[in-house]
Amino acid sequence: MAKEMMNLFAVPVSKSSIERDFTEAESQFFENELKDAVPALNNYSSKNKNVLASEAMAGIRSILQENLDSYFKSVFNTSNNVQLKITQSWLSLTKKGQSHHTHSHPNSVVSGVLYIRLAPQDGINFYRNEDLLWYELIPQEQNYYNAYRFFIETRIGDLVLFPSNVKHGVKEVTDDTQRVSLAFNTFFEGELGREAFSNALTIRIE
Repeated sequence: MAKEMMNLFAVPVSKSSIERDFTEAESQFFENELKDAVPALNNYSSKNKNVLASEAMAGIRSILQENLDSYFKSVFNTSNNVQLKITQSWLSLTKKGQSHHTHSHPNSVVSGVLYIRLAPQDGINFYRNEDLLWYELIPQEQNYYNAYRFFIETRIGDLVLFPSNVKHGVKEVTDDTQRVSLAFNTFFEGELGREAFSNALTIRIE
């Protein structure tokens, strides 16, 4: 019998592309929103925390929601009348010498990052929850099973979706590229649970 390795209870991370360039209006919107960017821990963030609610972002928001719906169907595949709805959204600006600290996103189910401007060989790092590890072994060659950190390389127009509780971050920018990305959070909207089990819950997001 052939040996079979099974990734039980895997962490579902999706990478896709919006498969088009950003329009002139969208690019101008990004530039305007970042003119008054506010300091974050190691980089900058837009003051506006609902950028996808802007009219200029209607096309992008529609594409992101389509990808989110596909992710939700593949990962959750539920019979409940529920979907993931985008809640807050913001732009991040990372300049030379800056980075994006390792973090997770509370009060969100799935988070996403859309890449607008990148340095060469750029992307996102994901980190294993080391609190659950009671041993230390040095991997001879990293794979999905033994890696403490996993780097996913991205290009302009790529979209990465991932569970919001997974820690992630961005290494220091070492060239003159001003790195720009659009991040967003989501939450359930609709009906969760079962009435017969006394755990039914209806959520509406405004």
